Amino acid sequence: MFERFRDRHDRGNLCGMRPSRVYVRGLPLPGPLIESMASGAWPAQDDTRLRAIMPWFAGPLDILADVHQMRRESEALNRMTDDGVTAELFRQARGSHATDLVELPWLDAELAVPIGVNRKSGADVVLALDYRTGSNDPRVVASDRWTDPDQCAWRAVAPAFSAFAGALGVEARRRYQYVGPEEIRVQIWSQGSGRPVTSPADLADWLARQDGSERGEPMTFVIDESTTLRLAPRRSEHVVCAGGAPVLSAGEITFEPSGDGWRVSEISNQSAGYCPEPDSYAAVQVALDNAGLDHPGSFTVPIVFRRCVHCGQLNIVKDDHYACAMCDEPLPAAWNADAPGAPAPRPRNGTTIGDIVSGTVLADERPFGPRIRLDGDASSTPAYVRDFPWKGRRSEAVRDDQPVTAEVVSIDDAAGRVWLSLAATEHPELWQFLKSLHTGDVLDGTVADVQNFGVFISLDEGPAHPSFPGVGFVTVPELAWEYFEEVTDVVHVGQRVRGEVLAFDTTNGEARLSLRALRPDPFQIFADNTALEQCLTGTVTKIVPFGVFVEVAAGVHGLVHKDELADVPVDSPEQVVRLGEQVQVTVIGLERDRRRLHLSRTRGHDPSTLATERPT
Repeated sequence: MFERFRDRHDRGNLCGMRPSRVYVRGLPLPGPLIESMASGAWPAQDDTRLRAIMPWFAGPLDILADVHQMRRESEALNRMTDDGVTAELFRQARGSHATDLVELPWLDAELAVPIGVNRKSGADVVLALDYRTGSNDPRVVASDRWTDPDQCAWRAVAPAFSAFAGALGVEARRRYQYVGPEEIRVQIWSQGSGRPVTSPADLADWLARQDGSERGEPMTFVIDESTTLRLAPRRSEHVVCAGGAPVLSAGEITFEPSGDGWRVSEISNQSAGYCPEPDSYAAVQVALDNAGLDHPGSFTVPIVFRRCVHCGQLNIVKDDHYACAMCDEPLPAAWNADAPGAPAPRPRNGTTIGDIVSGTVLADERPFGPRIRLDGDASSTPAYVRDFPWKGRRSEAVRDDQPVTAEVVSIDDAAGRVWLSLAATEHPELWQFLKSLHTGDVLDGTVADVQNFGVFISLDEGPAHPSFPGVGFVTVPELAWEYFEEVTDVVHVGQRVRGEVLAFDTTNGEARLSLRALRPDPFQIFADNTALEQCLTGTVTKIVPFGVFVEVAAGVHGLVHKDELADVPVDSPEQVVRLGEQVQVTVIGLERDRRRLHLSRTRGHDPSTLATERPT
């Protein structure tokens, strides 16, 4: 019944196309699936991974290669549900004909699209998208004819297609460029300071620095191009967190205690600066898994952004109602947040960046934040708070009907909207000093305080900070190029230091500095003297689920991926190597800009020195 569609002459060719919404049986295929078909990353046929994902399968399964095959195999769902006996045996139903909701172990054949079928004729098994969980990122289910031979059952394989694609290793991910006001990126920030989080310890260290009242609140996050989670305090700009670079996803994330650590309790793609699609969770999944953080498996609050091509207004689509909230014109089905459309008139009240304005708090309007009704001629201009006071609770600073004074820090010409900073008028002398700094400036100062999350620097110039020991701040990664155990191994209180300005932190009122930027980078020195295929000896310094890190020179660590550890597949790196062990490796990749070194134990060496059978 479910037969592999082997004809190749009418395969859909998505190569070279810019993917948009593609429908099968009136159901939109997930964005990551369309992207991966267009890039050639789909079908991701990997029997080993499929067996790990679906261990109950007794026979091999073929991933459907294109839209035509999915449409063809979908006809089998209709035929099977038309025959009552067959439908009962395979637990398939037409949900619209049922008196109750059709749920697992039954399949609603009207809300399913096959993406994989049996390789052997007659096996009658299928892998399908199950749209009962949503249309943007449906879950993946598969049939099970082995657990109960007398009755087929449908099991959940992954909570969302993005998670399934990540488990298969599909790498076709959309990169989102910044689409927000340019003033936010150019005037205030030149380089971001989002904290990279690659382990539970990283997250614990970062959360320890946040105010106790803030730890349970939504934080700003991005997934950078290296699929690394980066965090910044609540209401920080996403483009700041990303350093102005493209991202794989962005939004807000909330953590809650779990055992001795933290887990992700809520997460959304709410970022008006990047406007990522809900299917960008595929990249989020990889980043959170690599960091060892438990998470829901999909966005708990998925948001769909569309820009109106008639008035330029950025919209949040609610209840699949694709109409502009400003002019009521239809919104496009495909993602277009990077399209300017026809810009709305700029505010005509003469407001410019740097003006000090007053107004009254109206309400918190998501996703933009607290709305302020400006006084005087500017009262009709939508205004929102972007930067909050550096002291006290933010909720106290923007209570309804409360009068405020703020500086205009950005104007969104397309939407006729202005952004305000309350921090600018709280301590104007400090704000002006920080605004005068530029990326690359060099500042001198004295180490005022040392914490496990970073170092405060009392600068020789400029005013003092109203709350922190110093206006300058150095995060742990920016202290030194070399690996170190404790911050005090690098600096101590009272030490004179010199750092390079990375950015102006509008959230905390700090000058983010780098000490290592003013020192030679050992990685670049290593790269000058190293070639591809060169054999090296190094020490295993860290073991992670996806591989091991090996130090091959002072301060230079490379990754040996799990697939490069032995000539046979291994379930865990610990089966092959031990922490502190000396190993021979071969250079297979070297990325100067990203400071990444890729190594292998299986290439360029005598095979007799490596594992030749599965380790135990």
